[in-house]
Amino acid sequence: MRPVLAPSLSLPLAAALLACNLTACASRDEAAGRPDLTPYYDQEISWEPCSRDQDKTIRNETRHAPGAPECARLTVPYTYADPAKGELRLALMRYRTKDRDHRLGSLVLSFGGPGESGLVRLGARGPDGFSKAGGRYDLVTFDPRGTGASSPVRCGPRGAAVQAARGTDEDPEDGGGLADRIADRAKGLEECSRRSGPVLPHVGTVNTARDLDVLRAALGENKLHYLGYSHGTRLGAAYAHRFPQKVGRMVMDGVDDPSPDAKRTTLARAAAYHKALRHAVEICTRRGDEDCILGSDTDRAMDNVIAAFDRLDEQPLPWVHGRTLDRETAVTRTMGLLRSRGGLPEAPNLLASIVFRLPPGESAHMAEEEAARAEGRTEDGRDGSGAARAAVSCADSAGRYTAGQVANAYDDFADASPVFGPTLASDMALCTGWPQAGDDGSHDVAAPRAPKLLLHTSEFDPATPVQWVRRMARALGRSAVTMTDTGGGHSVYGSPDAECVNDRIDSFLLDGTLPADRTRCT
Repeated sequence: MRPVLAPSLSLPLAAALLACNLTACASRDEAAGRPDLTPYYDQEISWEPCSRDQDKTIRNETRHAPGAPECARLTVPYTYADPAKGELRLALMRYRTKDRDHRLGSLVLSFGGPGESGLVRLGARGPDGFSKAGGRYDLVTFDPRGTGASSPVRCGPRGAAVQAARGTDEDPEDGGGLADRIADRAKGLEECSRRSGPVLPHVGTVNTARDLDVLRAALGENKLHYLGYSHGTRLGAAYAHRFPQKVGRMVMDGVDDPSPDAKRTTLARAAAYHKALRHAVEICTRRGDEDCILGSDTDRAMDNVIAAFDRLDEQPLPWVHGRTLDRETAVTRTMGLLRSRGGLPEAPNLLASIVFRLPPGESAHMAEEEAARAEGRTEDGRDGSGAARAAVSCADSAGRYTAGQVANAYDDFADASPVFGPTLASDMALCTGWPQAGDDGSHDVAAPRAPKLLLHTSEFDPATPVQWVRRMARALGRSAVTMTDTGGGHSVYGSPDAECVNDRIDSFLLDGTLPADRTRCT
């Protein structure tokens, strides 16, 4: 149902609070004189099979989803401060639990990125990809504003302007043409404003957190039960900060930096990928020369891996299906396996292929393809979310680095990881030249009045370094309960080989039983 908006009203405080209580939208953000948001909170969601949705984008995003998912739309304002400025319609998807007699409600899933399509990611996992959660909850997800089928940010074909700065220099020993690539990219970013329309100034984690509360009410839930992966953990924290009294059972897996800075967080991520790479190599070398093609000496194997990636700058490797493996593609594929709990054991086989310049074995190739599918990536490693990722990241940060500052930091990235640093260095410039200003409002996530929240990160998580779970816990305050495990992979709840993590998160989601703070799964 598309709501009819009431005009802005100036109400006495008591009347405003009463109205919010009746519509389940009360929070300290709503006060006297704010616009009436009741029409949004009173929406009823009309679900239908995704395959019959009139929106072609929704049909495309869900075409490989197993089972019988349902899709719908939810109307939200561009800005909650002034709904008269216009509206957008968020794309929704759900799998209904089969056990209707023991249903606990709706569990809202956010897969992070930022900029990733929730519909694609839920469809890639299916209803059984979340341990026991799908047996007791309706699994609900959405494309956040500016993403996928929810008024997507556009920056040209396949986000070409956004991606242009990424790559490695012809000379891997210095920044080379990095500053020039960033400057060229900045020139093309004005396309984002022209192509994206009115949504661009209104993306970002703060507005999406407000959307979450509208979704909660439209689902008929008094409390938001929530599972956030990666950047979805920052969204959950932003929600807990703004709507602490509406938090139900909230899990954050693969915990993001609560107050990101492009240089600090990207350097930390480069170091974490290198740590995860060494962990993958060591898994192999511990088995000894007879069982590990990389040998039994971890230091020597790492030296060989680093040298092999450097050779790809000058000598790309013939690859499967007649393709060529250059350095950037090799980095992207390796990163994908390191993020995947299931694909991680195959990372040494991919590395051995690069070191010895051989096509990958069938198992490594299949693991790589499975990791890409699980993340919604295409065969070239892209996930199509570059423009939305930039839009949300830049909306969430007031900081901007110049091309010169990024080039001057190149050596820091190479030191953090000679394999991944040269490729990740340009991510420091994600917001350089971005056509919209940002602010740091989403960085405040203090939620001392929220109920207990469960935070988990693996010790060898390459995308969200384990130290960030502690940063987030400090930022949230006494509501945070943290948990780690000694494995690798990024956002691992639901992975078949993460039994300890699955059991403890299941206990919380299904029974409300929390592990002890600082639990460590081994």
